[in-house]
Amino acid sequence: MPPNFWIHSCWFNASFWVVGFAFSLFLGAKAPEIFVSSKDREGKPWAWHVHQFLLNFAGSVSGWVALWFIVRNVAFVIAAHTATAPQLSDAALFFLAFLGITGYLPFAVLTSVNAIRELIAKIPGLGK
Repeated sequence: MPPNFWIHSCWFNASFWVVGFAFSLFLGAKAPEIFVSSKDREGKPWAWHVHQFLLNFAGSVSGWVALWFIVRNVAFVIAAHTATAPQLSDAALFFLAFLGITGYLPFAVLTSVNAIRELIAKIPGLGK
């Protein structure tokens, strides 16, 4: 049996994606309770709750997809029995996987977008 057999195994693939989907559903459903105080959640319309679910679910799924590519790449390196240096894309995938799986990807993206918007607003002629 080759060393990377498990990466091609139907059981491994199914288990990985079932776990990833289950954690993504959990994070989508519970992220407002985890990241937003109960006082700030009170009185929010149902659309806010749906938006929070979709935003956090999509962020978590993105993290699991990134983790899948990391696991796949590691399995191929192990199977090839060669030394390879980590690439910048590996670090980016790891960062994306970590942020997504832990639930911080939506916050990181929204913070980055707001920072870019504020930076553009400071450029003469472009802002307000």
